[in-house]
Amino acid sequence: MAVGDVVARRLFFAFDIDEPCREALTRLVDELAERLDPLGSGSKGRVKWVERENFHLTVSFLGSIPESRLTEIRSVLEPRFGSRTFELRFDRLGAFPDRGAPRVIWVGASAGAAPAEIAQREREHRLESIGVPLEGRPFRAHLTVGRFREPSRASQGRAIRDFAMAPIGPLLVDHITLYESHLSNRGPSYDALMRMTLGSTVTP
Repeated sequence: MAVGDVVARRLFFAFDIDEPCREALTRLVDELAERLDPLGSGSKGRVKWVERENFHLTVSFLGSIPESRLTEIRSVLEPRFGSRTFELRFDRLGAFPDRGAPRVIWVGASAGAAPAEIAQREREHRLESIGVPLEGRPFRAHLTVGRFREPSRASQGRAIRDFAMAPIGPLLVDHITLYESHLSNRGPSYDALMRMTLGSTVTP
C-alpha cells in the first residue's frame, strides 16, 4: 500500500505453528464450528474460521511501515536473541471481549507464556532503539481461530469459555517471524519477510 508518495508495508510479528499443532487446531476448529455454527458452512456461516494455513500466534503489530525503514528494521533484529527457546502449550479457549457477546474466538497458552513475553520485550527494546513506535497494548499469548461475521449473543461467549478443550502442544518456539499482511476480497494472506532466531535451548 502507499501513503501519499511513500510506499508502506503492513507488518506484524508472530510465533509460527508446527504441523502437529496445526492439525490439532484444525480438529478443534471443526468441533467448535459444529457446536457454535452447525447450520453454517464456508462463507454462509455466522463465524469466519481462520484457515489452517493462516494459524499463527501474533506477537505484535507494527502497522503500516514505510518500505524505506525495512533495511534498518532487519539489521537491528538479525542478531541472535538472548531470550531462550521455549515450549508453548495451548490449554485455554476464550473470546474477546472478555464479557458479553463475543467478536473473536481465541486459543490461549498458559504454559510458556512467561518466556514468550520475555522474547517479545527483547524484540520491543531493539525496535525502540531505532525509534519504531510500539503497539502499546499488553502481550497475551493467544491465537485467533474465528471471528463472528454478525452480532453474537452472550450465551455464545459462555459456550466458548465452557468448552472443554484438550491441551495442544507442546510447540517448540525457537524464532519469531516478521510477516507482511495482504488484504483482499478472498481474505488475508501473509508473506514471511525474516526470522529472528532465539538463543539457548530449553533446559530439560
